[in-house]
Amino acid sequence: MPEQDDFLQQLYQRRGGIKLGLGRVADAFPVIFEKNIPVYHVAGTNGKGTAVYSLDHILRSNGLKTGRFVSPHLLRYNERISVDGIDIADGEVREIYRYLEKKINGFEELSFFEVTFLIAWKYFEISCCDRAVFEVGLGGRLDATNVIEGPKTDIITSIGLDHTHILGDTLEKIALEKLGIVKNGDKVLIGGSADPDFDKWMAELALSKGAKRVDDDSLNLDIVFPPSCMSPEQKKNVRLAVKAALVSEDKGLKIPDFGAMRLPARFEFIEPDIVVDVAHNPPAMESLAKTVKERLGKVVVLYGAMKDKDVTKVLDIIGEISDTIFVVNLEADNDRGAKVGDILDRAGASVSNKIKYAETDEKTIENALEFARENGKKLLVTGSFHTVEKFLFYRDCAIDPKIF
Repeated sequence: MPEQDDFLQQLYQRRGGIKLGLGRVADAFPVIFEKNIPVYHVAGTNGKGTAVYSLDHILRSNGLKTGRFVSPHLLRYNERISVDGIDIADGEVREIYRYLEKKINGFEELSFFEVTFLIAWKYFEISCCDRAVFEVGLGGRLDATNVIEGPKTDIITSIGLDHTHILGDTLEKIALEKLGIVKNGDKVLIGGSADPDFDKWMAELALSKGAKRVDDDSLNLDIVFPPSCMSPEQKKNVRLAVKAALVSEDKGLKIPDFGAMRLPARFEFIEPDIVVDVAHNPPAMESLAKTVKERLGKVVVLYGAMKDKDVTKVLDIIGEISDTIFVVNLEADNDRGAKVGDILDRAGASVSNKIKYAETDEKTIENALEFARENGKKLLVTGSFHTVEKFLFYRDCAIDPKIF
C-alpha cells in the first residue's frame, strides 16, 4: 500500500515485528508527559475495538472531549489517533513526530507502535482532552500503553487462546498478561466467560494487584441497540463499556443511543451485499459465524490470514457458513502474512474443495464479488485487518468501479 507522506515513510520503517517490553518507552514517556488525563485502558483477546469505540461514543455523547487510540488501522495511519471522532491530520502527526525526535534520547530505538502511542498521548494533551481511551496493542503487561500510570479504568473484554507463542499457551497465562495493565487504585471491568470460577479468579487477581473495585457486565442496563446490527458479543462489550463509564463518571451519565455509532469492520455492511469483519482467531470467528447463520444464511467468503493464526480451525468454522471460499495473499511486516499456498496447505479436508483463487489477488477479489452476486449471496470479507484493508484498497483503486 502506498504511504501518505515522507515523514510516515520514516515511521513505517520502524516496523519489523512485535517488540514487547517497557524499557524504551518507559524511559521516553516521562520526558514528554506534561498533563494527566483520566484514562480508560482496554485489553482482551477479542472485543477491544467494540469496547473502545463504545466508550468513545458514550463519553463524547456526554460532552467530554475524548481522545481515542486504536490499532491497527484499516487504510490510513491517522485512523489510530482521533479526538472527538476526528482523525489526526498528517501535519499534526509530522509536527509531533519531529518534536519527539528532538526531545527523546534514543528516539531511533523506539518501535513503530511505541512512537505511535507517544504521538497519541502528546496529541491528546495538546487537544486538552477530558478523557482518553487506549486500546492495548498486544497482551497488556509488556504493551507500550502500560506506561500509563493509574488510577485509571481498565476493561478486560475477553480471554482466549491467541498469540500463544508470545502470551502463553493457557487461559491463565494469557489472563495474567492482560491483567498486567491493572495499577494500584484502578477500577476494573471484566467481561464474563462461561466459567464462573475462572471469572472469580480473575477478579481476585485484579484485587491482589491493587484494583480499587472489580465489576462485570452483568448489570441489566437500559441500552438502545440498533436493530439487527450487533452480535451478542458486541452487545456484551457495549454493556461492559457502559458499565465502565457509569462506574467512573458521575452517576448522572446519560446512556446514548448506539444506532449512530460506527464499528469499523465489525460485521459492517459497506455495501448492501458486502460485509467486512476483522475476525482473525477461532473465538472471534465462532461469534461471527453464529451471527452470519442467524442473519445472512450461507455467504461467499473472501479470506486472508496471518501465518501465526489457527488457519485450519478458522477455515473449518468458515466452512459452516460458506460453500465457496476465495483466498488471497497477505503482505505484512516481517513476512507475517500467509500466502495462498500456506492457506491451502493448512486447509482441512472439510473445506479444501471449497477454496478458490485466481492468478492475482485483484482477480480473486473480482471473481469473489461476481460469484456472490451471480448466486444472490452476500460477500463476507474476513480473516484479518489486512484482508479487509486489501479489499478496501482494491475497491478504492479499482480500474472498473462498476464491479463494486
